[in-house]
Amino acid sequence: MAHRRPTQSEVARLAGTSTAVVSYVLNNGPRPVSEETRNRVLAAIAHTGYRPNNLARALVSGKSAALGLIVPDLANPFLAQLAQCFEREFFERGYCLLVGDSQDDLEHEIAVVETMLRQQVDGLVWYSVDQPPPLDVIATSNVPAVILNATESQRIQQKNAEAGRLICVATDERAHAQMATEHLISHGCTRIAHLGGPHTRLNSRERSRGWRDALRQAGLEPAGHCTAPFSREGGFAAASTLSEFNPDGVVVGNEMQAIGLLAALAGAGISIPDDIAIIALNGTDGAEFTVPSLSAIHLSAQDLAHDVVEALLGGNNTENTGQKNNENEESRTVAPVVAHAHLIGRASCGCNEKYEDTNEYRD
Repeated sequence: MAHRRPTQSEVARLAGTSTAVVSYVLNNGPRPVSEETRNRVLAAIAHTGYRPNNLARALVSGKSAALGLIVPDLANPFLAQLAQCFEREFFERGYCLLVGDSQDDLEHEIAVVETMLRQQVDGLVWYSVDQPPPLDVIATSNVPAVILNATESQRIQQKNAEAGRLICVATDERAHAQMATEHLISHGCTRIAHLGGPHTRLNSRERSRGWRDALRQAGLEPAGHCTAPFSREGGFAAASTLSEFNPDGVVVGNEMQAIGLLAALAGAGISIPDDIAIIALNGTDGAEFTVPSLSAIHLSAQDLAHDVVEALLGGNNTENTGQKNNENEESRTVAPVVAHAHLIGRASCGCNEKYEDTNEYRD
């Protein structure tokens, strides 16, 4: 049998005040409440077990105190770590985070975005399967959005700056792959191959360009290039093709591919890094615990989440959301957020001791 939920009226009756005063206490305004009355209301809330109905509040205020995060694959450790950082940042500001997994499928992704919008989320953080993302799905919405993997971010930002509702994260995938390749070259590698992601993905093509840039600048020829899904299985299956290139180093598209590749090479009796040095992009905390430990380019997930949330919310929290000046909100413009990255060299590339390049690489 379902239990009846306590109401705001019951809280007001027990506290000996009005429902309006209870609302002022819950929302920290807009009118002041004496300390003695506030304590009575809080005691009544504790006694009854009352919880505010956010759906009802959203209907009145137009604000849900919920934000949406859409990612292609929550099994990806990098995206899972990023989601955790976002949840922490939003929660500290009084927001609930709804997370949607698009399963690397664009049609499903669009359905997830539309579902988030129907839930009246106050904002979206969106890592799209496709680049550029299908922005038409949010074109008729007034919901602000952060595009985590936008292409031509400056152009998109300028086009939407007047509305102040589209924020682009600038991530230089090409530069990150170039840095990874240069690190292998610094270890003496001369036959460097690249394991990339699906060729239909723009970020895969950008990483391939960065790999080629570094080789060209060093006067080296590519040892070979192959593509695979951004998964452990993809990295494992690509090992036989990569071995045919006879490389002494491999730049890997992401951490999951690298984990699969390490397992396959170890099973084939290939020594890492003595036979082949390995470095990956988008490393996570888990890179420390592979065998051997995985060298990687790391994006600063916590810093990125903090910067995105600050840009999206503008320092506001759910206690003052309803008191924003609409005119100021409409005229607010936000510069693109820049993703910072740094290289951590570990055993897989030949670093005898953990090496961290403290320089931050930016667009």
